[in-house]
Amino acid sequence: MVASMSEAVMDKALCNDLMTTQAPAVEAAEALDIANRVYGLKGRLKLLNGERDTNFLIDTPRGAFVLKFINPAEDPNVISFQTQALLHIEQHGAHLPVPRVLSSRHGEVEPTVRVNDQQLTLRTVSYLDGISQNLGKPSAALMHELGTSLAEVNLALRDFHHPAAHRDLLWDVGHAERVRPYLDHLASDQLPLVSRLLNRYETHAKPCLAKLRAQVIHNDLNPHNVMLDCETGTRVSAIIDFGDALHAPLINELGTALSYQFDADAADPLWQIKAFAAAYHARIPLQREELEVLGELIAMRMAMAITIAQWRASLYPENRVYVLRNLRSTWRNLQCLSAMPEGLLTQSLINACTPEAS
Repeated sequence: MVASMSEAVMDKALCNDLMTTQAPAVEAAEALDIANRVYGLKGRLKLLNGERDTNFLIDTPRGAFVLKFINPAEDPNVISFQTQALLHIEQHGAHLPVPRVLSSRHGEVEPTVRVNDQQLTLRTVSYLDGISQNLGKPSAALMHELGTSLAEVNLALRDFHHPAAHRDLLWDVGHAERVRPYLDHLASDQLPLVSRLLNRYETHAKPCLAKLRAQVIHNDLNPHNVMLDCETGTRVSAIIDFGDALHAPLINELGTALSYQFDADAADPLWQIKAFAAAYHARIPLQREELEVLGELIAMRMAMAITIAQWRASLYPENRVYVLRNLRSTWRNLQCLSAMPEGLLTQSLINACTPEAS
């Protein structure tokens, strides 16, 4: 029998979730003044899109930086966790294209400022140039680069520990059951499929996850969080946004990343997934038990994205277009994936990673 949340727990989850709190309102002129006072940065400012925080790109003679005003609902311990994760990668994966944390004039990595009677924490990181992966063209070379790069980020984080890493997050595919209270935001043609996938996940994949190896993961390698080199579009120039990082089964990292690499329009819709997974496996060999749940995690992450996006669009109708920008393609991909013969995705992943066994 599938477990369900009580109404009280649902209400608490809805009210306390960070995602129900809007990003802080900060005017560009004030942000520019703060950048100068706190970091000694002067230059041109541009507002960036952000789901939970308010972010500005500042171009200065010292280089370009992203100035982040963190959502006031964020737990200070989680803020520390995210910052320390970046600093850990800098120490243990210096070759990786990951933003570097900029200290304030006084040596602080998380200085605080007062804006509109709110105490806000700042984090400023180096800006890494490139084109967003969603604007690039998929290729075998790019999939190999993505799989390798993600594996190397995971290797750099393998020995990183922080008390706030074990946190509750709606975007955690390891706890996909948390989206159940929001299923009523789905369209009538979406609800049956998403419900079926969630039921299957809770009875099959979910019980297996506790037995698998776990560590801190990035947890959100979507095409908007990967920048590619402008010359060839096949080299990863940046992996950004560690805001969803947490301690979780390692295979969840791939389940999340691969959910964005399905191509319903291709002759083989799984070609990107297989190439990406094989490259990752070459750096971090995947265990058979991990591969056996990976397909379900991919489908479940797609279903989560469809559900959460529509719930958030109902909360912030003024941002509806931005929040739902990927809804149509994700739903089409999920339909295509779910129409495949049962077990095909899992076997394809096993064959891609262990061709000698196929």
